[in-house]
Amino acid sequence: MVEERRENRQLSTGETITALMHYYRGEVTRSLAWRERLDRTTNWSVGTTAAFLGFGFSHPEIIHAFFLFGLAIAYILLYVESRRYRFFDAYEYRVKLIHQNFVADVLLERMDSETASRWRQALAKDLLHPRYKMTLVQAMGRRIYANYIFLFVVLVAGWLLKMLLHPQPAHTWGQFLEQAGAGVIPGWVTLLFIFAFLLHLVVLMRIGRKAKGGEETLILGARPDEERQSD
Repeated sequence: MVEERRENRQLSTGETITALMHYYRGEVTRSLAWRERLDRTTNWSVGTTAAFLGFGFSHPEIIHAFFLFGLAIAYILLYVESRRYRFFDAYEYRVKLIHQNFVADVLLERMDSETASRWRQALAKDLLHPRYKMTLVQAMGRRIYANYIFLFVVLVAGWLLKMLLHPQPAHTWGQFLEQAGAGVIPGWVTLLFIFAFLLHLVVLMRIGRKAKGGEETLILGARPDEERQSD
């Protein structure tokens, strides 16, 4: 019985460039698709915030707890967008890896044709074993820092203003606490919930600012002389 063996042939520089260019176009398209999905979710969140503000203040019979549902929907959209951001970050990492180590080298006329180069091994490994470059919590922090902190602050400000004005303008702290209550829930519990919610947003935002995702591994393409200069 004759065993078929696959011969490993070294690709020429032209074949390598052609293959990488076609692959690069595909990754750019996929990265842009996820970028559009991120923008679409953000637009939904902006529309939701505007709708809750407009509806909440245009109907005096609506109590302030109505804004809690606005926060919940915005938080769900934040979760959805964070999941999408993890996909975007993973694909954008590949695009930036090719930008930094292939496209830039072609423009500078210093093409790295070695198959053992660190960036090509990193790209091949990521294709064979794809994975996210950041956790969901880190992604949520990134999206809060980028957009959602403003939406949440606007919703919380609208909630507090609704407490202050409904059912009548509060002129004392005691009156404000009384109007901040919802049914059997006292006003101080409502205010404590708002404070805890804002505090956890700040914590997530700080975590997100420290997370770089795929950008952390882009140094793989640096050359020894560039690494020595950075040191």
